[in-house]
Amino acid sequence: MNPTPPEAKNGEEKRKFERVDIAHQAQVLVLDAKDRRAGILRQLARGGFMMEPEKAYNEENEIYSFTIHEPTENIRVRVNARLRFSDHLYVGFEFVDLDPEAAVEIGLIIGKYYEHNKV
Repeated sequence: MNPTPPEAKNGEEKRKFERVDIAHQAQVLVLDAKDRRAGILRQLARGGFMMEPEKAYNEENEIYSFTIHEPTENIRVRVNARLRFSDHLYVGFEFVDLDPEAAVEIGLIIGKYYEHNKV
């Protein structure tokens, strides 16, 4: 039995919020401010999200407005977010001024996919 390397354990401890993976086939969409498809949600946490984008994002200081749409529960959550990470496959955003109602909706989505990841 191999123990977790100390450097991996330290990296996990630095995470402020647990991340929940969202399968591509779940088709949880991220829509832009004009309700156009911005990407497919791939990871969600209380502090932000990662998606497979439809276009490149590179303005780190800009606040983007998105709607996260979970189709099976018909949850639509409006969020503002700042770019934190970008590469050729994924972009990561940090929520900005997440209001309590949106936080509850995000929590419902996290709960649903947290259970799926446990199975």
